[in-house]
Amino acid sequence: MPSSFDAADRAPPTVVTNGTPPLRASRLPSRLRVPILIVLNWGVQNALWSVAENFLDPELGAITRTENEWWSPYARLGYKVLIIFLGWYLRYDYIDVASLNVLTHVPFAYLLSTYYNVSHTYIGAFIGIEMLSIVIPTFLLRPRSVAHNPNVPIRNRYLLNSFQVQWANIFLAIGVYSIVIWGALKSQFLSPYLVQHFDIPTVEASHNETPLTLAAKIFVIGFAAKAFILNPSFAAQPASGAATPTQEFDPATATLPETVKHNVWFFSRRTRTLIRQTTILNAFLFANTVQRCLTLQSSDFAGAAGYAGLWIFANVIVAGWWVWVGDTSEED
Repeated sequence: MPSSFDAADRAPPTVVTNGTPPLRASRLPSRLRVPILIVLNWGVQNALWSVAENFLDPELGAITRTENEWWSPYARLGYKVLIIFLGWYLRYDYIDVASLNVLTHVPFAYLLSTYYNVSHTYIGAFIGIEMLSIVIPTFLLRPRSVAHNPNVPIRNRYLLNSFQVQWANIFLAIGVYSIVIWGALKSQFLSPYLVQHFDIPTVEASHNETPLTLAAKIFVIGFAAKAFILNPSFAAQPASGAATPTQEFDPATATLPETVKHNVWFFSRRTRTLIRQTTILNAFLFANTVQRCLTLQSSDFAGAAGYAGLWIFANVIVAGWWVWVGDTSEED
């Protein structure tokens, strides 16, 4: 039988949250991670396309313009490196980059499917390869963020784990995107605009589009928008008593930047995060959609930018809805 002296000398037990031991910090030098990420992205993408090309027809190649400029390949490479670097600089984990990748490729995929008769199989392979080629390297090189790590206690974890909250907002996002695009079709804006700026072979599919068929085409965007825009805003809300004390604003002594921030950037941390994520998404979506659309035959910048603007408008509406959703959740 152990003595009281032995029990008193016994070391306190180690508490491990949810039975998961803490992760050991990576020993890989930080300056090498972005170059490794770029190389892995290139390798995974080429490997996946090499396999996919054995089963897919070259549908995209038939509608892609021929590039005669010597600098075009270098420009595409530079653009891709920049996008990868920005994602790393913003500290996005593999779930973030997967969601962002889907959100920025769906507009181009919808254009190909509806107006260029590119098959759904090819579209699925295109989005899947683009996503996996950045998700796999990011998964290997960066740990999960606070929002995606269930072992990190945050104030609104229950909202992230709520089946009702998550699925209701997925369907909300799908509905908003579908109504915005369908409204642009039925108002006779989208199709004539695209015909004017692109070499569109057919508009038959767009005339037959309904909210349900449109939602079926872009349903994945609801999952991606919820993960990239809404959930980080839930996770940004500080725990009770954990907020950093802030100095009371004094207009008599405040500097110009402090005055502007007080009068313009006065939102809660959750709302600021939602605005930031939406702004980043819109910038990435505009750049990717314009760059992709300009690879199509007889396309021009005005058409690509206008088409991207329609999806940016939908992003803003979704984010606006989620500002209200977050406010009602906090009141509860």
